[in-house]
Amino acid sequence: MSGYLFTHPDVNAFFTSLQGLPREQIRTKVQAYLAANPQVRDDITAIRQPNNDFRDRRGFSGKPAGLPVAP
Repeated sequence: MSGYLFTHPDVNAFFTSLQGLPREQIRTKVQAYLAANPQVRDDITAIRQPNNDFRDRRGFSGKPAGLPVAP
């Protein structure tokens, strides 16, 4: 993920701007940002997919707040 953020400074700036906000406000802002930027959403989903697969195999049901989860 760090490589993606390094090569996409606009996305990095958005996520950096969330620092210090209340969790619910972060969730709302991330959901709105990803809805307005479907390519970013798809890129992040693809990056996170191996981790989601691992969690599913291990029976972990928790998902991080606001981040996309592959269908």
